Amino acid sequence: MTPLLIALSALLAFLLWNQTRKVNGYLRRLSEALLNHDRSALGGEPFDRAPPAVRELERHIFEQLFETETLERRVTRREDLLGAIVEGLGDAVLVFDQNLTIRFINPSASNLFGWDSDSPPLDRNAAACIGNIDLVGMLEDCVTHGRWENAEITHSVPGESEVGRRVLEVDVAPLQRDDSGMVTRARAVLHDVSAAHQLEQVRKDFVANASHELRTPLTVINGYLENLLDTELEDRDMSLRFLGVMRKHGERIARIIEDMLTISKLESGFDGIEDKRFELRKCAEEVAVRLAPLADAKDAQIVLDIPDDDEIAGDAFYWDQIFFNLIENAIKENDAPGLTVTVAMRRTGKYDEIVVADDGVGIPKAALPYIFKRFYRVDTNRGAEKKGTGLGLSIVKRAVEAHGGEIRVESTPGVRTAFVINLPGQGDAPAASATRDEAEGQ
Repeated sequence: MTPLLIALSALLAFLLWNQTRKVNGYLRRLSEALLNHDRSALGGEPFDRAPPAVRELERHIFEQLFETETLERRVTRREDLLGAIVEGLGDAVLVFDQNLTIRFINPSASNLFGWDSDSPPLDRNAAACIGNIDLVGMLEDCVTHGRWENAEITHSVPGESEVGRRVLEVDVAPLQRDDSGMVTRARAVLHDVSAAHQLEQVRKDFVANASHELRTPLTVINGYLENLLDTELEDRDMSLRFLGVMRKHGERIARIIEDMLTISKLESGFDGIEDKRFELRKCAEEVAVRLAPLADAKDAQIVLDIPDDDEIAGDAFYWDQIFFNLIENAIKENDAPGLTVTVAMRRTGKYDEIVVADDGVGIPKAALPYIFKRFYRVDTNRGAEKKGTGLGLSIVKRAVEAHGGEIRVESTPGVRTAFVINLPGQGDAPAASATRDEAEGQ
């Protein structure tokens, strides 16, 4: 082999080696860009001098990486959007796997089960954390049989009393399955329907109580009518006595119906509350005059501690009902002579406080949470003329709330009972400390 041929062979080998090294470098850069999903590693030097086949491959990889990044951004945005929606849901949402291991919890679920929202029990077994046998049974049935289930269960939120047990509408369904059809992911959505159940129960109680209250006087009226028809009407004294009893019970029916219409109007979002300024003392004086015969019969007195020129904005008709019900209740519920019922008002920069108080027998502590409930009475073993319709305090509460105010009751049996009304004054609304939900029975 001649020296020239050897030199040419060596040169060719060097060129092939150098070209292979460059191609390997291009391929290594392309491989790194693919592995790291990094488009910035492509283009420019050294690809400008790469062979056409390498540049074509680089272009395709660049386009694929661009499409991948675009898809990832879309997926990320969708996940962020879905996450924000689920995080903000009022319904509790749980995601768990085939072993009932919790994989996702939203804040509403943490609140419902009493978990710390900053450190929820992720990656823990749902059966050990939830503490509700009915719900755990639904979760197990879903992952075992792969069925969608919907049912209502009761649930006690940790820290809340048993009286306030929640009614939950639970929807459990599979999310993912493996090749064999077994559930690998499932979700549970829990919707609190306690308010709807309570509203339905209130409706049923209202109908039942109203029917009972109306049945009693109607039965009495019908009974006396039968007696009148079966006896000689010439007995004027007996006939007048029967008619007097019938009239009294007829008035009671009218009062019940009037009270039912009033409270129904107030609870149905009635917007006919007037907003006119009127003298509160004058309104209270008119009520005191109407109740004077009852007060005289009970040897009670009504004292007004309201300045003559004090005016408030509101509906005088409903304030008449507020004062009438509170003062009448105080007088009727106290048989001992010497009762004093005081109606007072004082103004602060934040609210106007109106108090109707008496120094009578008072209200037992156990009855305070229910005092504003419809048809509720502290003592049900009383005569019809004494117990009234059972709607008066409910009307008072709704009428006060319709004026933007709040009412609470304070009672020390045998010493003092006071119904305290806070109304928004010239400044801010009533202070939050003035609200006592437990005294309102809600």
